[in-house]
Amino acid sequence: MATIPGLVLSNKQNFPDAVALRYKQLGIWSSYSWEDYYNEVASLVDAYKNLSVSKGTVVAIYGNNVPKLIFSIAAVQTLGGIVALIHPESNESELTTILNSSKAEVLIAEDQQQVDTFLKVESECNINTVVYLDGRGMSNYENSKLNSYDDMVSKSENNNIDAQMQSVADNDIAFYLYDEHENKIYKVSHDSIIRNSSKICDLNKLSNKDSIVSYLPLSISTNLLFTYITSLVSGMSFNLPESNQTIEKDLQEIGPTILYAPSFVFKHIISSISYRIESASESNYQRYMWHYTKLMQIYDKEVSGNKNLFDTIWKAWIMLTTFAPAKNVFGLTKIKHAFVSDGVLSKVNFNFFHAIGVEIQHSFGQAISCGCISVQPDHSVSSENVGAPMSGAEVKISDNSEVYFKTDCLGEEIDGGTNSEDGWINSGYVGSIDESGNLIINGRSEDIVTMKSGKKYSPESVENLISCSPFIKSTVVIGNNQDSNSAIIVIDPNSVNSWADRKNIRYTGYAELAGKDEVRNLIMDHIKCVNETLDAELKVKKFVILHRTLIMNAGEVSKTMEVMRKNISKNLSDVFSAIENNESSIKVNDIDQLSYELKVNDI
Repeated sequence: MATIPGLVLSNKQNFPDAVALRYKQLGIWSSYSWEDYYNEVASLVDAYKNLSVSKGTVVAIYGNNVPKLIFSIAAVQTLGGIVALIHPESNESELTTILNSSKAEVLIAEDQQQVDTFLKVESECNINTVVYLDGRGMSNYENSKLNSYDDMVSKSENNNIDAQMQSVADNDIAFYLYDEHENKIYKVSHDSIIRNSSKICDLNKLSNKDSIVSYLPLSISTNLLFTYITSLVSGMSFNLPESNQTIEKDLQEIGPTILYAPSFVFKHIISSISYRIESASESNYQRYMWHYTKLMQIYDKEVSGNKNLFDTIWKAWIMLTTFAPAKNVFGLTKIKHAFVSDGVLSKVNFNFFHAIGVEIQHSFGQAISCGCISVQPDHSVSSENVGAPMSGAEVKISDNSEVYFKTDCLGEEIDGGTNSEDGWINSGYVGSIDESGNLIINGRSEDIVTMKSGKKYSPESVENLISCSPFIKSTVVIGNNQDSNSAIIVIDPNSVNSWADRKNIRYTGYAELAGKDEVRNLIMDHIKCVNETLDAELKVKKFVILHRTLIMNAGEVSKTMEVMRKNISKNLSDVFSAIENNESSIKVNDIDQLSYELKVNDI
């Protein structure tokens, strides 16, 4: 039964009392066993059947990871429906694209925010019915399409749905997955995405004894695969934090064994440690910095095979007094596998996690590949690659360094288009394959820049090095048709705030803090260190500290916080123009309709 409803039924039969799902609301954890999970799905099957959901009906699910939406996925698919997952922060344009391209007829929305966004584009879509989970703020809404989830469920019957679950075919379409980089939707079958998850479970020996946390919405295909689908395939518990603001406390309370997250989450952990240390007493600050230096020295010896007994004793003491408590604060103590989804962590951050016993495993995948093509095996120590192709997958590099792949777990473009050449799919990335057969990703093909010297490179490689600092949230490198590289720097507000407080630097807000000379010198010193590791042509000679963070709703960062260069260059055209024209200062007329004075700093 390689279908999602089939896995729910199988887990209910094999582990009826085991915890299937945990969810935190208003500070209180609630748990659902696999028996409870099945019963929730059963009640929803009858409810959605009454809304005329049947085989082939496309139901869009628009919201965060909450139990009602999780159960709705299996219920819709039990009826033979197809689920189109939509990120809760999707704007009107993205929402319209997904609803119309998928030909969705029913929309399940989490709360007023999602309903309001839909109502703005209602006339442009063909949605017949909207089901909302939380009706707060909507008591005066008058729209015949709106239906309360709770009212709908109260009228349904909890019938035995075993036969319906077993009737879903392996090759039936399970999901429509949206790729925001390519602005395309792919249809993915139950068999394809479940088979891909099974490979991950087998490779890493994941079982029903494990537990995993979902940081991100399931609309992100890699997260869907590694968390939701993998929990169903293995029978492990699937844990849903209350919010991104409480994630650190939630992780500590859950103590998961499996962690899957994009690179920005792991960097956030390091930044959080940094601003906590910056806020500590002087003695604790100095102790941490000394222990950190010593820990990384010992780690270098471990990797080279030169660690001795004295080093082992030192590391045990450092971990006990400093880093074991830090791991516990972030819920990392029990982690056996820590998967990174998008590209690679910088070497500095990668080595830090390995040094404290959190073994990072890079992976690479897209919506069309059902979320994963390659993944590093357990105990792999490499900050440079994303692992070898999984079984059933192949990778090759074209003459212009583009990464092509084949896989037996493949989605199809919903509109019938294809980027396949003789079975090979162009990933849209450039890279190489090392001597061990591991895939190295250098960046997206469309982002490759050419300097005046003719040097071609991926700005992402330089950006990762600069952004490894806990004081830097994001970096955008500018080098196309330039003599040298320049960088737009977005500081991390939490760690820089704490650093500024330690230095007794006074400021009234983010923009003023970003403009401080002391902050400029802090960033300059870091970039100088990075420049020492770069080829002469790639060294960053100028930088601008931005007066704000990058904005997701403005399309400046993706849903996984990757920089979206085209939109950034459009929104910050004044900054790009000033850097390219060698100006010393910039007057920015920003998207908030206000003007800001920024300085171009020479290194």
